[in-house]
This record gives sequence, structure tokens and C-alpha cells, in this order.
Amino acid sequence: MNYYYLTPDKKPNGPMPLEELCAKAEGGQLAVSVLVAKEGDASWRPLAAVAAEQGMALNVAGGAGACPTCGQELSILPDGSLPLSCPHCGRAFRPIEGKENNLWYNFTLALRQYAKFTGRATRMEYWSFILFSNIVVFLANVLLHVMEAMNSEWGMAEGIVSLVLMLLLFVLVIPSYAVMTRRLHDAGWSGKWVLAMLLCMLAVMGGLAGMLCSLDYDAVEFEEAFSQAAISWAIVAGVAYVAMALIGLLSFVVSLFDSQRGANQYGPSRKYPMG
Repeated sequence: MNYYYLTPDKKPNGPMPLEELCAKAEGGQLAVSVLVAKEGDASWRPLAAVAAEQGMALNVAGGAGACPTCGQELSILPDGSLPLSCPHCGRAFRPIEGKENNLWYNFTLALRQYAKFTGRATRMEYWSFILFSNIVVFLANVLLHVMEAMNSEWGMAEGIVSLVLMLLLFVLVIPSYAVMTRRLHDAGWSGKWVLAMLLCMLAVMGGLAGMLCSLDYDAVEFEEAFSQAAISWAIVAGVAYVAMALIGLLSFVVSLFDSQRGANQYGPSRKYPMG
């Protein structure tokens, strides 16, 4: 069976037998990361993976060669394929497949990139994180309510669960905003929208605090308690809340968009590395 391989300018070259391609890779003329496809087939896959499927061992010194982006050496995985992305710079080499396409893997991937606000995140990664983080918080709440109903038996354990729940929510805050930022990047939108939403949230909190501090608590009538300053602070909080809601709606809609193909200004695509 003859194969074509993609040149650096993404033009097919060939056809030639797989053995000849492997010989070129072993001789240093081709990288094992080069994409190849059977004659008459449009499915482009790394040479290392195709050779492994055909039972051909590639004797390449230094592993899979160097990453074309950062120049660091790569290692072939046990199944003979390339890694999903460069462990040094994050460049993607192949489309998502296998275990990388399941929910749990993508949830843990988001956690491993805990405070990473650069790069890109696929829809699968973003919504896997949202799903599992909400499940964890929901189960913790259920456990807390069960303990409240059995307060006499559980004693101080309820307080411990409450503390764990608060810590859990605090721990999930940073990765939730990080993965949201990367999801916007993946769709071609600026992550500054997340920052704008956070600023609106702070403005809401500041407006409410200013309103409460400006209230006349000695007033007899409810209307008299609202001074001009309190009303102004309430308007600030209201406007900021509407802006935060609109930005949140925009972020939700964008999070449903598919990944931009190929690289964009925020980095390479994990889902469509070849564009």
C-alpha cells in the first residue's frame, strides 16, 4: 500500500510505500510526526501511529524528533503514536481521539491547568469541568443537608462538611474562570470578557456596600431611609448587575461555539491541529 505525506507547507508528496517512509524517518529525512495518508484516503495521521498499526518499529534516535514550535525533543507514546500536544509549549499534533474524548479526562485536564489563563480549551474540556464541578458541589450540599436533618447524631461533623464545602467552592473558583477564558480563546474571542464580568461583579458588591453604608437607619419610614447617595449606589449596583448578566450570557453563547480550526492568536487548536 502506497502513502502520501504532508510537506511543511501542507502539500501532499508521494505516493511511496510505507517502508520507504519509515526508512526516511529513520534516516532523519522525515519526522515521525509527519502526517501520512493512504493513497485514495483523506485521513491524515502521524507516521509513528500508522507504522505501529502495521507492526513496523521505528528506530529513531531521540524519540519522535523535535517540536517544530519550541524545538524541544518529543517522545513516542507506548502505542507508537505522538502525544496529543507538546509537553513543553502545548502545540497540538493530532486531533482529539480515544480517551482524550471522554468527560472525565477533560475534567482532569482542566484541573491540571488550574490557573492557566493562556491557550485554548475545547467545548468538551469546558463543559466537562462545569458538569463534574457542579456534581461535586451538589453531592457535598446533599451530604450537608442530610447531616443537618440528623444533627443530634452527627455532632460537629456537620461543621466539618460545611468547611469542606466552602473550601471546595473557593478551590474551584480559579480553574472555572481559567477554563472559561481558554474556551473564549478557542472560539476566537478575547478572554478580557471574563475580566470584564469579574469587574462588574466587584462593582455590584461595591454598589451594594455603598448603599448599605448610606442608608439612614434612624428613619421612621422606609422611603426616608434612602438618601440620595444610597439611591446612587443602588443604581451603580443595578447597572453593573445588568452588564454582568449580559456578559455572562455572551460567554455562555460563545462557549457553545466549535473550536476555530488551526492556530489562532491564542495558540494551536487542540481539536483541529491541522486546520
